[in-house]
Amino acid sequence: MTPDASAANKSEVIIGVDDAPEKLTLLGHIVTAAGYTLLQRVERLECLALLARVEPRFILRDVQMPGMDGYETCRQIRSHVGLQRVPIAFLTSRKTTEDVRAGMAAGGNDFILKPFDNAQLISRIGHWTRQRAGKVESRAPRPQGWRSACSMRRSGMSHISATSA
Repeated sequence: MTPDASAANKSEVIIGVDDAPEKLTLLGHIVTAAGYTLLQRVERLECLALLARVEPRFILRDVQMPGMDGYETCRQIRSHVGLQRVPIAFLTSRKTTEDVRAGMAAGGNDFILKPFDNAQLISRIGHWTRQRAGKVESRAPRPQGWRSACSMRRSGMSHISATSA
């Protein structure tokens, strides 16, 4: 039985989008064993319709899809104000630098290559869901005075250190 929007009362809902139902079934077993709820969709229109009703913690999707590729679907998701902060990862066998750049330019947060290690996949999902919940820093802490140093560099005063400002 595939969970649907009624299962969305659980806080860790993930939407998985792939045109191969058998891959979604495998993905469902992996993420369910880790305590997540996976709402599976096999086409982008189903995904977009579901997103009108449910705000997931994470979206995991394939790039190569019939009709509209994952990048364009990602751009459509990002165009909705309520979904701009939902992490999106591409789960794909496409691994060129151009593919990664296209995914990030479309608004993706992560690029997970197939075949993937189950533990690594769950770790990456965990990172993004914790970040979305505000439980993880998205980048390293900035040193004291970093704003002064950055603004001085922009104004052409890069020879002055932040401590002397």
